[in-house]
Amino acid sequence: MTSDPRTESGAPPDPPVAPLLRNRPFLALWSATSIQLIINSALQFVLLIWVLEQTGSPFASTLLVICLAAPPVATGAIAGVLLDRLDKRRVLIVAVIIRAGLTALLLLADNVSVGAVYAVAFGTALAGQFAVPAGAAALPRFVARQQLLSANSAFQFTATSMQLIGLVVLAPIMLKVIGFDVSYILSAVALACSAVLLACLPALTPFDRVPHRVSEDVGQIRAAFAATLSDIRATGALVWQDRLTALALIQLISGVMMLFMFAVLVPQFVHDVLGRAEEDAVFVFWPTGFGALLALVCVPWLGRRFRIAAMASVGLAVITVIVTMFGVLDFLRSTGSTQDWLLAATLIMAFPLGLAYAMVNAPAQTLLQERAPPAMRGRLFSTQMMLANAVSMLALLLVGGVSDAAGVRQGLFLLGGGLFAITVASIWLGRSGPAPPAPAGDGLR
Repeated sequence: MTSDPRTESGAPPDPPVAPLLRNRPFLALWSATSIQLIINSALQFVLLIWVLEQTGSPFASTLLVICLAAPPVATGAIAGVLLDRLDKRRVLIVAVIIRAGLTALLLLADNVSVGAVYAVAFGTALAGQFAVPAGAAALPRFVARQQLLSANSAFQFTATSMQLIGLVVLAPIMLKVIGFDVSYILSAVALACSAVLLACLPALTPFDRVPHRVSEDVGQIRAAFAATLSDIRATGALVWQDRLTALALIQLISGVMMLFMFAVLVPQFVHDVLGRAEEDAVFVFWPTGFGALLALVCVPWLGRRFRIAAMASVGLAVITVIVTMFGVLDFLRSTGSTQDWLLAATLIMAFPLGLAYAMVNAPAQTLLQERAPPAMRGRLFSTQMMLANAVSMLALLLVGGVSDAAGVRQGLFLLGGGLFAITVASIWLGRSGPAPPAPAGDGLR
């Protein structure tokens, strides 16, 4: 057995990420995913602004966000069954080609109706619903087990940073420089380029290669729907038995809901309160993205010094205060405060908003991973995502409707009141009495 020559010479071994940078399939998937994240975040914001400009109604933008959130609820039961039957490389390529084609169709939808834009948005989100789990399932096929943590960490950081770049850099260029039509063309071309990168992946044939009859597949899809209901009941039983699992689930659902709420309320806030165009929201709230990135670096350090359940509760409390203060800023505007002062206050509060948001999501996900029985983790997280999107759609209809009818101040106060109730429940679940022991782990420590 030979030793590593770099170790014998005194040179340090490769850091965990170094082998990944020499892994061509990983780089292809990582690069393609980065392109798609930048385009998707920028294009979704552009469509949000287009709908606002066409209708002048925040509720119309709420419906657009619902179209983007609905696919996980509508197809969560069948996506896994189909993915297990298909070559995941082909799924990734076909999904991105569909998204590129639908994006190109926006050139026609732009001149047709808002409803056509809703349909295109739903279609692109539906294709993404198959692509995201396909990418997650493909990663272990060409990344060594000891590199999976580094690979997933790289993808998580990339997801946040690429979406921030899409919103802060690309979206303003699309809106203020090249316009809607050219943006659609460039987005379709970029997505097509990501399909070329995905074509460099090795074949990812399913492990079960036994031919199946159509009737068998239909039966499995029906069974998947039944299993989804069973998973919801099992999740409910687990939540009822373990309050820390309930705490983590509530916090994660709240995190998803807040993302959708910000997408609807922020452009209206920038227009009504700050007196600026809706597309300037990316400039006003860029400190939020920067704060979230900084928190992603700091959260592991904080997690070694504080209880993760308490961290998420503190994050929720900070978000509740800031959202309520945004409503107060609208009240101050009505009393004669200058918009320059209001803009400065918004920029100052936007940074801790991003910090607090990251302090909710990462600790809550860690807590749920620790508390959930290993055999239930996959079902628990898939159920959590489906419930989060379903709850978010209902909350969007309520808050978006109030904001459209009564003004953004009332929408912000309603959201702040809901977050206050969630924060109180979070603190109570995290502090009341001793928690039951966590389930036995996987043997990995």
